[in-house]
Amino acid sequence: MVRIALVDDNKKDLAAMQKYLDTARESGGYDEFTFDPYSDSMEFIENFNGRYDIVFLDIEMPLLDGMEVAKRLRRIGSDCCIIFITNMPQYAVQGYEVEALAYLIKPVRFFHFSQVLKRAMERVKKRHSEDKSIVINTRQEVKVVPSSTIRYIEVESHNLIFHTVEGEFRTRASLKTVEEQLQGMDFCRCNSCYLVNLRYVDSVVGNAVRIAGDELLISRHKKKEFVEMYMKYTR
Repeated sequence: MVRIALVDDNKKDLAAMQKYLDTARESGGYDEFTFDPYSDSMEFIENFNGRYDIVFLDIEMPLLDGMEVAKRLRRIGSDCCIIFITNMPQYAVQGYEVEALAYLIKPVRFFHFSQVLKRAMERVKKRHSEDKSIVINTRQEVKVVPSSTIRYIEVESHNLIFHTVEGEFRTRASLKTVEEQLQGMDFCRCNSCYLVNLRYVDSVVGNAVRIAGDELLISRHKKKEFVEMYMKYTR
């Protein structure tokens, strides 16, 4: 499911984009998607939490303009597709800084909107097939971590420790929930406390799996499944 956000303080323009998405959905030819409209950029930032794949973003907004919103999304590590909507095309140069997918000039016509939507959906579909991201709420920040950078995830009391190539990140979350999010991405439990990314396994020796110098216990209950998945992965 692709998740889309519409952010525009002009309620008339916001309503037009909602209508365009409804029309696109009815016409078929797109993967399933949901969308949420925001007329306040601050509210959008507060609710973003890594959940959106595509963001249609007005540039000229009070308090926090669209360009600053885009910069904040990139700073927290989001790779969402950003599509700027504006009546001031001179902002296009700045768009390269935040890797904007496209610009739509107001008043936006359905044909142009649908063409850009199609491009964005194709990019998201490709990313979903290659990688997934996990949003980690630490005490210091909200971190968006690509699954390809996670070595393994460890349960500690009621917290999770994400061991990644960039370092360790702690958050309060359920391993089962994260495991469901990473389904189909070559992650496997070696016991009830560890979810392992098979791409980082150095070796499996006896009842232990070695990853980047760490040795994790493989439980008797999980050993057969883990070894079979690892052998299948390495073929």
